Order: sequence, then C-alpha cells, then structure tokens
Amino acid sequence: MLPEMVIGEETGTEFPTTIESFRKVGADFLTRAFHAVGTLPADDRVTAITRADEFVGGGMGRKLLLDVEYERGEGLARQLFVKFPLDEGHPQRELFTWPMQAEVRFYLLSIRTPLPVPIPTAFFADFNGDALCGILITERIGYGEGRVEPALEKCQDFLLDDQFERYLVVSRANAALAGEHRAGKLGPTVGEKFRFPGPRQIGGERFPYSQADVDLRIEKLRTYANKAPHLLPKNFATTEFIDRFARETSLVLKHQDMIYGYLNAASDFIALCHWNINIDNAWFWRDAENRLGVGFLDWGSAGQMNIVRAFWGMVCAAELDLMDEKREELMAAFVEQYRAAGGPAISLDEFRFLYRLAISVDAFHWMIDAPTIVETHLPDYHTVDDRFDPRLQRVFLARAQQHILTVMLNEFSSANVEDAIGELLARVGEKELAPN
Repeated sequence: MLPEMVIGEETGTEFPTTIESFRKVGADFLTRAFHAVGTLPADDRVTAITRADEFVGGGMGRKLLLDVEYERGEGLARQLFVKFPLDEGHPQRELFTWPMQAEVRFYLLSIRTPLPVPIPTAFFADFNGDALCGILITERIGYGEGRVEPALEKCQDFLLDDQFERYLVVSRANAALAGEHRAGKLGPTVGEKFRFPGPRQIGGERFPYSQADVDLRIEKLRTYANKAPHLLPKNFATTEFIDRFARETSLVLKHQDMIYGYLNAASDFIALCHWNINIDNAWFWRDAENRLGVGFLDWGSAGQMNIVRAFWGMVCAAELDLMDEKREELMAAFVEQYRAAGGPAISLDEFRFLYRLAISVDAFHWMIDAPTIVETHLPDYHTVDDRFDPRLQRVFLARAQQHILTVMLNEFSSANVEDAIGELLARVGEKELAPN
C-alpha cells in the first residue's frame, strides 16, 4: 500500500503522495516545503488554503488548483498548481510517473538557475523512486487573463491564423535552452541530473517491436486506410504509399542500431531540451508592441537528447501545410538560435539529415499504434465526414492520434527514409543491402 508521506530524493523533504494525503497536511506542509527549497522566506509562512479543487484535464496525473494566503507573501503567487502521479493501481501509473522525475529536477533547476525560456515559477518539487511518487507545485498560469492568451487545444492548429509565428517562437526558445546548456550557462548539475547517455541509451537503444509486430501494425494501417481513406490526406491511403512505408520500415528495423547509434553519437547535437513542446504545451502572450512571447509547460522527460528529436517533438502535431511550407525555415531558425545561445556551430544540412534519421525511428515508434487507438476510442471513426467532424474533434485521443498519424506519414514521406538510410550506410562505410 502506498504510504501517505514519503521522503523526497531531491530535497530530503517529506511530502504527501496523493491529493487526499495533501489535504491532511495543508498549509503547514506548504510552509515546510517552500522553506526547504528557498521559495518562501524563513520568516514568512503559508497561513491558509482557500481553494483546493481537483482539475480534470490531461492524462498524465492528478492535479489541484490551489489558492493560498501568506503571512506576508510579498511578490509571491497566490494561485498555484499542484501535480501528483496517477493513483496506485492505475494501469498507466508507472509509465506516466517516471517522466515526472525529470520534470521535478527541471523545476528545481529553475529555482536556482535563470533560464532563457519562461516556465511557471516553481515553489516546490520532489520525487521518490522507491514509492514511485512525485509532487510539483508551481504558480498557476492565468489563461485568458491580461495579455495571456487562452489555452490551446492539441491538434487544433487549424483554428489559428498565426501558426507559423507560434512555432517560430517555440523553436527559438527550445534552441536557446539547448544552446545555453552547451555554453555552460545552466550550472554544473545538468550533467548529473540529466545524464547522457541515459538509461534508454546505455547498452544501445532498440525499437520496441519485432518485424512480425510491425507487419501486424502495417496491416492495421491498411485496414484503417481502406475503411477511412478520407482521413488520410495526400496519397497516404493508397496501396503504393503503404507498400513503400512497409518497405522503408523494414529497413529501419534492420538498421536501427546504426540509426540510434549515429543520432546519439552526434555530440554537437546533444543538449538539454523540452522533448514534446507542441504549442498546446506552451502559453502565449503579446506585449504592447504586439510581439509574441512564449512560456513552456509540461517538462516531463526533459533531458539531454539529440536536438533533432526535440524538433520532431515540437512539430508532431502541426498542420501538414505548415510543415510542407515552413519546415526548412523552422529548422534554420532552430540552428541559428542554437548557435547564438552558445551552442556548437552546427550546419543546417546536417540538422536536416539527422532529422530524417530521427523521423525513421521516433515518428514511426510513436505513432504506429495510432489506428488501433483511434478505433478503440471512436469505433465508428470511418463514418465521420472528415478530420473536422465534431464527432472526431470532441474525442481527444481519437482526434490527436488521427492527426499525429498523418503528420508522421507526411514527415516519413518527406524524409525519404530509404535514401536517408542509404546515405547513413555510405557514411559509416557499409554497403546498402537491397531488401528481399
């Protein structure tokens, strides 16, 4: 049974493990926790919690909307956000809790180190791996208040008339973080707290499916395409395209060790990044001169990685028109800002090549189960008129998986994966073997 309180591995502070145990310790715990990390002066305290409403949104954990009062509280936010893991017994608790460890470490880093990208002000964070528990307390972003824009929904960029401007500021902000890390501006603890190679890379990354597993998923994609060709744009529903996709994914499986190894050995491209900064994981505002500003949320699984993999994490929910028309410009902006912030002088050509390799493993890995997930959450998906049909749009997982699947297919096609693997083989001195 999960204990009500555990000792944090990062700060040594005892913290509650669930919303229910948090309610029992309340303001006294907040005072001790904030004192422990220096976010509340030693001669101040939290005197009351005036609101503690559970917020249902997203699927990675449980959340509270918290309002507090202080004895003085000069300059301190009174509207807070608290995040816990999913409850014990939830089938996805372990999968979704481990990413919180990196999120906790990132917010603790932000308390002592200025960052080049705004994030919600951290008040406390800690994690306990033995009990698989974590807690995160930050200021609450006031969406729709003052200059802050309303929150965005995932995979609904088509509602925006300034998509490129948003992706541009997000790309530059993530690149600035990566560049400042490489320039040594984020302090000495990054290498220890966000190790590279990390557990996923030590011993070699591997694709989680066998060829037989992939074959089954390709057949599921064929069925999906046959039942709902109107949900797959361009030529993605055709036999010719899916045959090509199947051929290229077989090449990816065959050469995966080389692909992962090459990505992880590209030392000039390894830096601390937000790995999944879709624009709905950010908040935006405009200043008095109408310039767009951005802050980043949802730092789960933040870490050192090849920056092209973070670029895919940024664009994976974008509109296809934006990717086709602005992919190159977004890449160029990332490369330029990475250098300007102190990162290595990488080339756009190499960034583009490594992105093609990253697409071959990451995009495919993320989205190959999308047809099954769409069908699970919207069994009559094939009856919707198009991707804008309200029946699809109102079912979050179906909407998101359907759209990101099309982005994956688009980027896979654009990457010309077979040629990218051929170039990789030529670079490492091996002969390309034609598939049987």
